[in-house]
Amino acid sequence: MSSPSGTFTNQYGPWALIAGASEGIGESFAEELASKGLNLVLVARREKLLENIAKRLKQKFKIEVMVFPLDLNSEDMLEQVKLKTDQLDIGLLVYNAALSPIGLFTNHSLDIHLKVLNLNCKGSLSLTHYFSQKMKDKGRGGIILMTSMAGMHGSPIHTHYGATRAYVLHLAESLWYEMKDHNVHVMACAAGVTNTPNLLSSEPTKGLLIPKAMEPRKVAKAAIKGLVKNKPRIIPGFSNNLIIWFVHSFLPSKTRTRIMGSIAKKMYGEDKIHINK
Repeated sequence: MSSPSGTFTNQYGPWALIAGASEGIGESFAEELASKGLNLVLVARREKLLENIAKRLKQKFKIEVMVFPLDLNSEDMLEQVKLKTDQLDIGLLVYNAALSPIGLFTNHSLDIHLKVLNLNCKGSLSLTHYFSQKMKDKGRGGIILMTSMAGMHGSPIHTHYGATRAYVLHLAESLWYEMKDHNVHVMACAAGVTNTPNLLSSEPTKGLLIPKAMEPRKVAKAAIKGLVKNKPRIIPGFSNNLIIWFVHSFLPSKTRTRIMGSIAKKMYGEDKIHINK
């Protein structure tokens, strides 16, 4: 009988590529997947952070780790990924990279919004299209596309970010159906407020109505568990699930959007202009 880790490796191994792996949820995915025996390709711009993660995981779990410093917003991103991974059997793709501008839509330049669109949507589309075809041919594999609860309803102050998260959510859920008969699991992980360096750098106001942040490790664990069960979508955290169930069951879209806007205003105000590094 094969071990649980062996079964996981057979379905999703021997290599996993994590886009947006340098900190936060991406780093937590690296830790969790390494603990299950997968070799890793870590992709992000900040090479030093990736090197530190790679050194730690190689020593701790005795796996192979390839560090791939890359700006996922670059025009030749997909071609570079193809060249770097051509000789590797990538069985799992995690797309965690995203730009998340905070502030009124008109407070950010069109150039910023286009970069957000490119990284959040075009990037996830490009890598998903490339690796899903290879996985389909092999008859196994998995894809986790990180999205957000902000993509499940109107999200003022996070307006364009929420719009791109809705795109990714629908992409993943539809692909789940198309790929399930080919033994390729595709899932959207709609995270709520998470205690990442990006959240901390945005300096949100704390208050009674401000949602409590989850730890990145719990988000990554929940996502991997959902993938193994071949769910089309998961929302990590009991309270986050309860919130979504309630507002979508009992509140009209106008009310949902007003509530989300009110919470975001309390967290950041209308004059906030912030975008993650």
